[in-house]
Amino acid sequence: MPDTVLSTAYFPPIEWMAHYVQQNSITLEGHEFYQKQSYRSRALIAGPNGTQILNVPVKRKIREIQFSLISYEEDWIKDHLKALESAYAKSPFYEVLIPDVLALLQEKRTTLWELNLGTLELFERWLDMDRKWELSERFELEARGLDLRNLSPKVASTLEYAPYPQVFQEKIGFQNNLSALDLFFNLGRSSWDYLTELEL
Repeated sequence: MPDTVLSTAYFPPIEWMAHYVQQNSITLEGHEFYQKQSYRSRALIAGPNGTQILNVPVKRKIREIQFSLISYEEDWIKDHLKALESAYAKSPFYEVLIPDVLALLQEKRTTLWELNLGTLELFERWLDMDRKWELSERFELEARGLDLRNLSPKVASTLEYAPYPQVFQEKIGFQNNLSALDLFFNLGRSSWDYLTELEL
């Protein structure tokens, strides 16, 4: 089976994670340039007033993704944690899982690459699965296999998402393809079933 090539993502979205869980061979793109307003530095969650963006600020000097430095000039970690609390404090698995998120963010990793790998490793741990990715050897304009590096929060997913219970669903309606954090906080270990059953 050909490779599936993914860019790293900050608390990856559900579509990204479904590919990660279902595909046999995953390559993470480690030689591309950082792209603004992409999943590389932003996660979407379902807040009380609708979809909300959690953005990781990156220092202006644009570089290869492995060397893109995170900016800590503003306390974005505090903002992200506050947003997660207001969005998910009433979800079934928030109290169990949020300490792991807090511990990861408080490490204050240096690069976006390191932070994103940390969020993926956290999801792997919650799913009780082993690492299954290899690092790309070089950047290729046309990657061999299934190239999903262009997955974007600005382009609606074309997959059909089965609704699952969300905290503010009655108020704002079901929100699909959010960060998989939404799935974990609401479904816990059943997230595995959701990710494996999503039709890609």
